Amino acid sequence: MTDVPEQSEHTESADSTDPGAPVHPQYPVRTKRLSLRPVREDDLEAIYAHRSLPEVALYLPHEPHTRDVTAQTLERLISGEALATPGDWLGLAVENESGRVVGEVFLRREPDEPATGQVGFAFHPDVHGTGMATEAVTAALDIAFESFRWHRVIGICDVRNVASAALMRRIGMRHESVLRDGTFLKGAWCSDSVFAVLAGEWRRNPPPARERAVDKVVTTFLSAFTRREGGPVSLDAARAVFAPEAVIEFVAQDGQVTRMDVDEFLVPRQAFLNGSELTDFEEFEVSFSTVVVAGRALRYSLYHKHGVRDGVPFAGWGRQHFELAADASGDWLIRSLTWTDDPEARN
Repeated sequence: MTDVPEQSEHTESADSTDPGAPVHPQYPVRTKRLSLRPVREDDLEAIYAHRSLPEVALYLPHEPHTRDVTAQTLERLISGEALATPGDWLGLAVENESGRVVGEVFLRREPDEPATGQVGFAFHPDVHGTGMATEAVTAALDIAFESFRWHRVIGICDVRNVASAALMRRIGMRHESVLRDGTFLKGAWCSDSVFAVLAGEWRRNPPPARERAVDKVVTTFLSAFTRREGGPVSLDAARAVFAPEAVIEFVAQDGQVTRMDVDEFLVPRQAFLNGSELTDFEEFEVSFSTVVVAGRALRYSLYHKHGVRDGVPFAGWGRQHFELAADASGDWLIRSLTWTDDPEARN
C-alpha cells in the first residue's frame, strides 16, 4: 500500500472550485475480476476491516483505524470525490466478483499542478499475492490518463514497503527519487520512494524480458539475507545465483578493497545471520538501473537494510554493482559483485 488520505489537504478555500475539474467515467469501471466505483457510506464495515489491521497500517502515515476514524475518512473522501478542488482525493472501492470490497485505490488531484495526480492504494491481506491489487491500480491509472486526461501521476511509498514498490514498477511506473529521512512519522524518521509515469508512457514501455530476468536474480540474492524473529537462515538461494567462479569485492570507507570467492562471502554471513546478535534483518533494492548487451548484464543499485542488533533497531544504505552473464541454458548468474556501505546514520 502507498500513502493514502488521512486529512483534508486543500490549498484553496472550500468554495473555490476549478472549472477544469476531471470528467469522470461511468462507474463502476470493470476489469477482468474487479469493479471500481467511488466509496460510499455503506462501505464502512468493509473498509474498516482492512484499515484497522496493523499490517495494513504498518507503512502508512496513520495508526490502525478505529471505526470512527474510518467513518471520518469516508466522509472526507465522499465530499471530495468529484475532484472539483485541486488537492481533493477520490476514493475508489475495489469489489471482487462476489461484491466484497477487498481494498481501495485513491487518486489525488495535485494542488500545485491540477493536470497531474497521485495514486495510492490499500488492500485487505486476504488478496495479497492474487494480482488483484495490480489489476485495480492499473484500472485506476487508466481512469487518470484516459478519463481525467492527466499528464503525470506519481506514487509514494515507504522504502521498506517492498510490495508496493514492486507493484508500481510492475505496472510501468518509473522510480524517480528517494527522500531519505524526509518524514517524521510514528516517532521515527521515514524514507520514501517516489515513482511516476507520464500519459505518453502509460502501457507502452513494459520492461524487456531480459531485464525482468535480471530483476529476479538480484531479488533472489538479496531476499536470501532475511531473518525474521530469530528464525534460521539459509543462503542456499543466494549461492544458486552465483557463477562458480564469481568474485565478490567489498569497498570500505577508506577505499580498501576486500576480495572474496563465493564461500568466503557466504559462509561467515550465514553464521552471522544465524547468531544471537542479529535477530531480524532485511535488505532490498530501492532503486536500480540495468544494461543488457549480448549475453551480459550490468546492474547498479541503491539498497536499504534494516534490522534488530543486540535488541536495538538499526538501518543503513549502500550501493551495489552486479555483473551477470547467461549460462549455456540461458539462465542469468552473478559473475561479480562489488558493494560499499554508507556510514550508518543511526542505530
